[in-house]
Amino acid sequence: MYLVTSAARALFDEERRARPDLQPLREFYFDEIRASTRSGFLNAIFAVYLSTFSPGAQHTRQLAEALSRSTEHLGPRSRQIIDAVPIILDPYRAHEGVASLMSTMADPWTELKQLGLRKPHDMGLMAEAHLAFVDHVRPGLKHRGEMERLIGWLKPERHEAKVSGASEAIEGLLDHWRLQAPPPDDLRYLTENLVSLYGDPRVTRSSAWMGVTAETMAVFMRWLTGENIRFFLDVVSAVESSHMWEPRRKFWLGLHRQGRIDAAWVAFSDKGWIEASKRTSGSRATGRPGYGSQSARGSRLDTSLLILQIGRKTVVEGSHNYMVHIFDQSNQKAPVLYQPAYDCEAIRLTPGAKAKSHLGYWEGWVMENI
Repeated sequence: MYLVTSAARALFDEERRARPDLQPLREFYFDEIRASTRSGFLNAIFAVYLSTFSPGAQHTRQLAEALSRSTEHLGPRSRQIIDAVPIILDPYRAHEGVASLMSTMADPWTELKQLGLRKPHDMGLMAEAHLAFVDHVRPGLKHRGEMERLIGWLKPERHEAKVSGASEAIEGLLDHWRLQAPPPDDLRYLTENLVSLYGDPRVTRSSAWMGVTAETMAVFMRWLTGENIRFFLDVVSAVESSHMWEPRRKFWLGLHRQGRIDAAWVAFSDKGWIEASKRTSGSRATGRPGYGSQSARGSRLDTSLLILQIGRKTVVEGSHNYMVHIFDQSNQKAPVLYQPAYDCEAIRLTPGAKAKSHLGYWEGWVMENI
């Protein structure tokens, strides 16, 4: 039986399902399915149907037709699935039936497993059902409860995050926010969870991010920029006792809200890195936007850097009396964002930069030079 079912899985996989030379063998299987009363064999073929399902495809239509003639001989688990999704043997709409059922579930992953679908993130029917489910819940994804349900489906506890169809899920989660930002708590929830599941797209271009549209990616990049700026300001305010950070917070976040800052990256000193780690250890530690390290020693041991892209300018802000440095895009030695490490002294000594201490009307100087 094992060899028979293994051969069936190979016969109907994406590589072989349409090969003309294998048509006689496929016909043999269809005849066997229609005539068989062996539940073990039929259960295995039902599993093949689920894992190779493609809406309207010839092999899906033929498997569905043959299995429909033998449903009374299927085992209890297979019949339980059919009872839960009566159209599951519809070769055109089975995935819609599963998606509709998922839409009624508080925890689709767990509840589908309880129904007998042992691999909710499987290929075939479940891959198609996932896409349909995302479409079903998309209108409600501006609400926190629906965000949490979809995130819970993408990454069940103690299981890997779903990769197939992840781009469509990310689009659904971010689609409502192209023209307006979500409430701050929801923005942070989405940012931390998507980075935790699929990495920071600025430094890790996983397949999940590769399939996201440019418009949606621009929204998420803007969120990451704001989170980097806030995180930097929170950390350096904690490790450096200075009254100067409140006006700096107001200035840099004001520029971000105006849409002037295109990108941001952070490089923490050892002390800043320790503080940053403390602030992420109680939540999804891998869900924070990424940051690098600042490697200079001596009098600059404790200096942390905020590196900003503002139009054609690269702006470097720093803690511990580090001057603001502004580089033009034409300067090939200007610091590049998203690097793992920076030396603030090397940046200070780079020729071609304009620099200003945080004395007097430094904000006006920055505005004039960006």
